[in-house]
Amino acid sequence: MADDILIPEDTESPLNAEELLAASGLAREELAELVEFGVFQTGQGAAGWSFQARVVHQARRAVKLRDAFGLNAPGMALALTYLEKIEALERRLRELECLLPR
Repeated sequence: MADDILIPEDTESPLNAEELLAASGLAREELAELVEFGVFQTGQGAAGWSFQARVVHQARRAVKLRDAFGLNAPGMALALTYLEKIEALERRLRELECLLPR
């Protein structure tokens, strides 16, 4: 992600909604629904919502799901939530596998 000019090098840097929309390809309505469903955590900036730069990855993933499977915002929210849970479980499994004797 560091070579992407639309994403700041510091993944903790805040982005406003316009920057997130430009970097991800989401429609404004989709972004509003994904925020409403709690998929994206927001802060309040002077110009409205602000997002951490790492949300760009999630937003781009949502666009890929929308385009590949024709998902609407609730479908994207559900898929993103399950994908996050799967990834967390896979990380935990790798941690536990490292503890096994060899």
